[in-house]
Amino acid sequence: MVERAAHPVLIAVDEGVRKRVADAVEAQQQRAARLSAAGNRWRTRGLTRAEAAERRAAWRSEVRRLRVAGELLDVRDALVAYGVREELRVRGWDREWDPAPEEAWDQGRWPGSRDSGPGGFPERISARLDAGLAARAVAACWWTSWSAIEALREWRDAFPGITPPRYRVVEEGRGQLVGALAQYERLAAGVTTTGTIWRAGVLRGLEQAAALGS
Repeated sequence: MVERAAHPVLIAVDEGVRKRVADAVEAQQQRAARLSAAGNRWRTRGLTRAEAAERRAAWRSEVRRLRVAGELLDVRDALVAYGVREELRVRGWDREWDPAPEEAWDQGRWPGSRDSGPGGFPERISARLDAGLAARAVAACWWTSWSAIEALREWRDAFPGITPPRYRVVEEGRGQLVGALAQYERLAAGVTTTGTIWRAGVLRGLEQAAALGS
């Protein structure tokens, strides 16, 4: 089945990732040009107008198939979508889920979400994902995190005067936490945000593009 991009996502990533994605896409575009020129399968020279139109349509269908299969990642959307599908598969989350509630689609930060470090994620990458793929990722994150999210809400009600660390605590620092903050850290570790999946998808897409070559 051919996926059609529909749901926009804005992905916060580490420094340098945006350029890596641009370089990978450019290399894949050059590869696509070579694929279309190889042999006579996609050539239109010498064909009638109707035949040429049919062949161009067939090439567009082939490109869509290759993108969905992860065999051609010549546009950013395809690179990210392939990586997201692969991340869900590796996690065992590539299955049907109950639909996520409306609050799961809120653009605000989920309970327990953290930045990677003092600098956060300095770059942003936009992509458009197939609506079904986006819905599956959101539902998987929500329902696997639901019990931790509920517990974090209860924690905030119980400790309104305590502000948890904004950034993810490294292993050494985590061991030094005690009391309510230690409890918060344990609960936060049980939350997988959609941003985590999008970022992992970008990196998996980059790995696949490198494996495909230029």
